Amino acid sequence: MLAIVLILCVLSALAVYSCTRSDLVKHGHPPTAKLMMQIVWLVIGLGALLATMMVDASKLGRLAWPIYLVCLGLLLLVLVTGPIRGTTRWISLGPVNLQPAELAKIALILMLGLVLSRSEDESWDFLFLVRTLAYVAAPAMLILLQPDLGTPIVMFFVWLVMLYAFGANPLHLTAFALAAIMLFAGAWGFGLIRPHQKARMVAFIDPGADPEGAGYHLRQSLIAIGSGHLWGQGLFHGPQSQGSFIPDQETDFIFTVIGEELGFVGAASVVVLFGLLLYRGTMVAASAPTIFGRAVAMGITAMFVLEVMTNIGMTIGLAPVKGMALPFLSYGGSSLVTSMIAVGILQSIYMRRDPIVF
Repeated sequence: MLAIVLILCVLSALAVYSCTRSDLVKHGHPPTAKLMMQIVWLVIGLGALLATMMVDASKLGRLAWPIYLVCLGLLLLVLVTGPIRGTTRWISLGPVNLQPAELAKIALILMLGLVLSRSEDESWDFLFLVRTLAYVAAPAMLILLQPDLGTPIVMFFVWLVMLYAFGANPLHLTAFALAAIMLFAGAWGFGLIRPHQKARMVAFIDPGADPEGAGYHLRQSLIAIGSGHLWGQGLFHGPQSQGSFIPDQETDFIFTVIGEELGFVGAASVVVLFGLLLYRGTMVAASAPTIFGRAVAMGITAMFVLEVMTNIGMTIGLAPVKGMALPFLSYGGSSLVTSMIAVGILQSIYMRRDPIVF
């Protein structure tokens, strides 16, 4: 698992440098500015990963409530500190910005793991599912106000997977999923969905409807990935990437850079690496010695599954365009450090799968 993470991080550094150097030079900055920042975040993330590995995963259950409440506090703080980059998603910490919504995903998984580990005496009826869903609703509502629709969807998906894995009635879960779809439809009809979010959904259904507006991201992404062919245009030689035709290419659309410059072989290799990572996550869940460990490992794996599928899917037209980072590859500190902490928790669970007996 660590080898897979390190390979993805090396690919991230190469892709970030490739797609940002020209634009940085154009604006009078050093070509390695974002590369150096990504390396700094990588070092911090590796430190967080190693530190998390050293903590007995079973002890994290005792910290679930404090971590959960701190993250709720940070999400409230985001809403009162004022907008950064036009939205209220970040807390400014001098030269860097912290995105609490990323940390809230880990906090929620730990909280749900704690609840499920204490559910032996529960009847697992519909009311129990409603009570567990309340732990999702609190951070999800605060994140929706930022506005951010993608992270609450990830949280709801994690909840569905964790509850299903531990024996919840599939009919009950299906009812919740249908209710979520109906709520989304109602929000759309009453104008609660933001105009740019509506435009992205429309562009997903009909990419040619607004090729210079909402459909621009997808159009440019498809052109770039399609031009990569089998072996790619060559690292640092992708016309779309080097020309900065793709908005947010170092963050949400980093997979596009890999597809254009490393071709189908490079893009498929990334998919295989993620597949191996998700397989290892499932194996950690299967071998965990405690209910808490199994629940947390399953939740982390579910989080990675949806993030990878959504991010890669939106770059090739299989999902609506959404501001969601690709774990370990996208530029940015909050996502990278959170993903590293998640892997550290998986490693901690796996390292302690066989209790030492004296």
